[in-house]
Amino acid sequence: MALASTTALVTGADSQGIGRGIALALAREGADVALHWYRSESAAETLATEIRALGRNTVLVHADMGDAAAARAAVRQADKALGGLGILVCNAAKIQRKPFLDITDEDWASIHAVNLQGYFACSQEAAKLMIGHRRPARIIMVSSVNQAHANPDIAHYVATKGGVMMLARAMALELAPHGITVNLVAPGTIETDINRHMLADPEFRARKLAPIPVGRAGLPEDVAGAVVYLAGEGASYVTGSTITVDGGLTIT
Repeated sequence: MALASTTALVTGADSQGIGRGIALALAREGADVALHWYRSESAAETLATEIRALGRNTVLVHADMGDAAAARAAVRQADKALGGLGILVCNAAKIQRKPFLDITDEDWASIHAVNLQGYFACSQEAAKLMIGHRRPARIIMVSSVNQAHANPDIAHYVATKGGVMMLARAMALELAPHGITVNLVAPGTIETDINRHMLADPEFRARKLAPIPVGRAGLPEDVAGAVVYLAGEGASYVTGSTITVDGGLTIT
C-alpha cells in the first residue's frame, strides 16, 4: 500500500478509460480518491462503488473543466471532502479530429478551454491548497505523445498538449521549494472509449499498431502504473519530467 494515508483527485474519471484506471490504481495502493465527472454520473458512481469495496474513501465532484471557476470549485470540494488534497491527477480532456484548414475559432477555444485552461485552473487551485497543508504533494498531468509529436487533423489538440508540457515544467520550477512535484505522463495509443470504435476496424487498427514496436495498443492500466509511481515516495526526486507510455511509438 504505497499510497496509504494519501488523498487524490482524478479528473475525467467517468469513462471506461484512463481516468478510471488511474483512480482504481491509486485506491488499490491505499489512497482515498475524489472522482471528477462531467458527462456520466452513473459511471462515476459505479467506479466509486468499486473503490469503496477496496476499503477506501471516495467522493464525487461534478464540473465542466472548460469553465475555470467550476474547475477550481471542484478542487476545493475534493480538498474539503478528503481532509486535504495530496495528489492531483489532471486527466479530463477532449479531442476533435478536423483538418487544420477547417478548424474554427470556436473549435480552437473549446479544446483549449478544457485541455489547457482546465489543467491550469485545477493545478493552480490545488497548489495553493497543498502549500497551505504544508506537506509534500504531487501534481501529475496526463498529456500525450502529441505534446512533442504532431499528427494530422488534430492541430488544436496537439497545441494544447504542447502547452500542458510547458505548463508542467514551469510549475515544477516554481513549486519545488514548496515540496510539490509536477510531472507528466504521455500516453500513446491507448484503447479507451474515445477510440475503441475506430480500433474495432481491422484496417485502422493495423495501421495504428504498425509503428508500435511492442505490437499492441496500450491499456489504461499501463498509464495508471506510471501515475502511481509518480504519486509515490519513490518519485520524490522526480519533477518536471515526462514518462512516455507508448509501447515505443516515439523511439524513431
